[in-house]
Amino acid sequence: MRAAVPGPPHNCGIPPYTEEPNRRCRSKGTAWLITLFAAFCLLGMAAPAMAQAGTVDIVEVSGPIDGTVSRFLRDAIASANSRNVEVLVVRLDSPGGIGGDLSALLADVRRSQVPIAVWVGPPGAQATGAAFWLASTAHVLALSPASALGMALPVELGGPEAADPLLRARDGRSAEFVQHAIEGGLVLAVPDGEAGVPIPPRAVLPAGADRSEARTLDEAALAASGIADLVVRSLPQLLARLDGFEVTVAGGDGAPVSRTLHVDAQAASVRFVNMGLVGRVLHTVASPTLAYLLVIAGALALIFEAFQPGFGVSGVTGIGLAALGGYGLWVLPTRWFGVALIVLGLLLLAADLGIARLGWLTAAGTVALGLGSWLAFPGLAALRPPSWLLGLVVAFCVVFFAVIMTVVLRAQGNQGLASAAAVVGSVGVVRSMLNPEGHVFVRGGLWRARAPSTAGKVKTGTKVRVLGMNDQLTLDVEVVDEELAPETVHKGTGP
Repeated sequence: MRAAVPGPPHNCGIPPYTEEPNRRCRSKGTAWLITLFAAFCLLGMAAPAMAQAGTVDIVEVSGPIDGTVSRFLRDAIASANSRNVEVLVVRLDSPGGIGGDLSALLADVRRSQVPIAVWVGPPGAQATGAAFWLASTAHVLALSPASALGMALPVELGGPEAADPLLRARDGRSAEFVQHAIEGGLVLAVPDGEAGVPIPPRAVLPAGADRSEARTLDEAALAASGIADLVVRSLPQLLARLDGFEVTVAGGDGAPVSRTLHVDAQAASVRFVNMGLVGRVLHTVASPTLAYLLVIAGALALIFEAFQPGFGVSGVTGIGLAALGGYGLWVLPTRWFGVALIVLGLLLLAADLGIARLGWLTAAGTVALGLGSWLAFPGLAALRPPSWLLGLVVAFCVVFFAVIMTVVLRAQGNQGLASAAAVVGSVGVVRSMLNPEGHVFVRGGLWRARAPSTAGKVKTGTKVRVLGMNDQLTLDVEVVDEELAPETVHKGTGP
């Protein structure tokens, strides 16, 4: 009987020195190789399917195309090109532009190597003015039922009709319809088989649209005339229709290149690109109604703060509201003469409140406020707050100064007189220089104070004695000699 000869060590976890374990080791190694090979095959089969599904970026534009929206769209186009996505979809519902760099935006669309599909939706949306040129420049233009396309000029809402060489539709679009849109023409997308149906009397058309210049077209008529490519009700339907769609995009050298879209509506990687918080806020305040209300609210908060001792929450809030409203007015087409009348009216109302009477200043302030509110927003109705809102705001401002602020100041005056009686004769410390007014700290509280004109500038840290309170709710004080009355000083705690 022959003894087993020790064999080489191995890593199969089976003790050595026999031939059977070596065969088992080889069997396990073969099984691992087969498993790895199968996995690679599966990955190889999945890779084309993943590529076939495509990556889709979706951005939404609602409202006027202002500078914030224009920058957002340009950044989205640049990001889509850097990541080489399959298609960038823009859901568009806009009446036109307000101060956005439309030329730069259209140039980016034309240079894009990634196809850009614009969907004017949801149903009832519109693309006019600057939005018309954005839609007509896209590689794919889809409309939703009851959406409106046209009225290419003016590009800027309430602004001049711009003559820009970039204001031309993509090759293949209907030059006849572009000219018709420039002259105020409009088309409404309708379901298949309903081309040419009359526009219902209750149908809402874009502001300034002429019903006699509007016509209804379905998908077949839109595609045949070169106005638009598709009519779809939703984004999922659009993605399904884009699969296999042939487009012409800019190549790496700028030359046109044909491309077939591969979008699997079920397996595509869809990425919604949203505007940042700051951008959303700036775009939101570029609304005439909101900008007007913010300016009025900010001004009232600041005036309220002016009648209070010190500077607090109302002042900070007023500055923030007025700044946001001011940005909105800056973006919108605004008559600054009207804004100046609004400010003058509020100041006149505040002045009449300060002298505690309702006289000609209140009447003049009301007229200035109402006239300024009406003149501040020229142009289209879409760029003006509703007339009823203007009247309501003017009436509220009069009530605010004549009633609300009067009651508040009277209550503060009664409270102030009661509190002043407790500090009369006390000695406090100047916290902000009296020139002749400033602030003093006495009996644990910070008071607005006034020194006699003969005292000159009373520096911080000087001790003063309270003599009483005047009609402006301000303490009358006098400088005291520290050597005569140091024990009467009420230091307390505080600022």
